[in-house]
Order: sequence, then C-alpha cells, then structure tokens
Amino acid sequence: VRDIYQNGHGRGASTGFDAIDDLFTIAEGQLSVVTGMPSSGKSEFIDQIMINLARRESWKFAVCSFENPPHMHIAKLAEKVSGKPFYTGLSQRMTEDELGEAVEFINDHFVFLESKDGGLSTIDSIIERAKQAVMRMGVRGLIIDPYNYIESSSQEEHSNISQMLTRITSFAKAHGIHVWFVAHPQKMYPKEDGTYTVPKGMNISGSAAWFAKADLGITVHRTEDCVEIHCWKSRFKWVGQQGVACLSYNLSNGRYEGFNPPEPAVNLSALKGVNRSWDDFDEF
Repeated sequence: VRDIYQNGHGRGASTGFDAIDDLFTIAEGQLSVVTGMPSSGKSEFIDQIMINLARRESWKFAVCSFENPPHMHIAKLAEKVSGKPFYTGLSQRMTEDELGEAVEFINDHFVFLESKDGGLSTIDSIIERAKQAVMRMGVRGLIIDPYNYIESSSQEEHSNISQMLTRITSFAKAHGIHVWFVAHPQKMYPKEDGTYTVPKGMNISGSAAWFAKADLGITVHRTEDCVEIHCWKSRFKWVGQQGVACLSYNLSNGRYEGFNPPEPAVNLSALKGVNRSWDDFDEF
C-alpha cells in the first residue's frame, strides 16, 4: 500500500497500439471479456495483441480456440509475425525461410490446448491444462474462444456462466495471468439504415455476469471506415477507461495497424476570392 501511495499503480502492458493504450492496457490477474458481431475480427484482434505482447514483453500464451484448429491458427499467427500472406494471392507470399522463422517464434511463445479425445471441453479441463502450461512454460495469458463450445455443468445457463467466470477469475488472480474470454452477443437486428448497434456487455447471450465479472470489457466492431475497438468497462482506472479507438485491418496479412483517417476533400468553390498562388493547387 505504501508503494502504491508513493509510486502509483503504473499501467498494464502495452497493446502495441498507441490509440488502444490510451483506452486500456493489459494487466496480469485480470479477465477480459471480448464480444462483437460475427466476422467482426474479435479473434484476429486478440491474436494481434498476443503477437505484440510476445514481441514487446516476451509473454507466452495458452490458446484454447475451438473454431481454429492449431495448424490453421499457426498459419494465421505466422502472417502477423512475418507481415506477409501465408497463401498465394495478390501480395508477395512469405518464403519458406520466413515461415520457418515465424513458426519458431510461435513455438517459443504459444501452446495450444486441444482436446484430442473427441469429448467436449469443460471449464475444469481447460483450467487444468492451462495450469500445466503456467507451471511448465511460464504462460502469462490464456485465450478461450468462444464460450459456447464449453460443456455446461448445469441446466441453468445464467448460474453456469456466473460460476464459470468466478472460477476463471480466481484462476487468473492465483496464477497472475491475463485471461481473454470471447463471447458472442445475442441475436441483434439491423437498424433502418442497415447498420447494427454496437453490442456491449449487457448484450452478450446468456447472463448479465459477462458484464458484472469482467475486469475489462471490449467490443470489436467493424465499420466501413475502420475497425472500432470499444472499451465498455474497466474495473480499475489505472488499467483503462471507457471509450472507443480505431484501427485498420490489413486483409493481405491479417495484421491490425494504426488507423489514419483519409484527408478531407478540398472544396474548391470555398476558395474563391482567397489570395492563393497556383503552387497551392499542384496536388490537383
């Protein structure tokens, strides 16, 4: 307490993006709940944060991804590491040497929690495997993506989700790791203009516990201009604050990048009568 009084809490680890760091950082022992509309880029955003933390802070991660088999997930991560596409396309594909370097980096920083017996994963089995990864590899981050693939321990969904999040939060605090939990929102309907309301914590299907028990609540929302990252909850003000930031998504290599809004068009009619030389109009 005296140290906090004298030096403050500081901040969590950097996400690798200045705009996002102004919104929130990543602290150990906390739970992030991530939501968003289908195909909005939730998993890709978490992958990018993991790569950034692995590079900048040497964090290691346990990944429980039910929708991406490990070999496919590694291919996606390799694109973010190398900055080049894995598959043949319009852009120059990564070379075999670049693939080898990327896979070596992933092997040093990631472990995949895959259930090979064909049975459904339970929260107990995920925590047990993650605990082994913490002890053996020094893992500091756990990703569970998404929630609806986990076998329920009871018939009452609200109670089951609340107990599950309590267990995950306790595990994160006990082992000093950060947990990202992806949860889909309930069915949402378009507005009159065809766009959708940004889903937040209270829109997640199943229980209000998603909002109540999250330390950090994040929505990834894709628009025509950029990918919006919304922070709808930050339990601790030294970690983050509510707000929104924008990133760009590079389709060729799967990387998130800083967003640079386009320059507004110059209204030439508004320049009539203004004392300017022709040099001002070279760009036209």
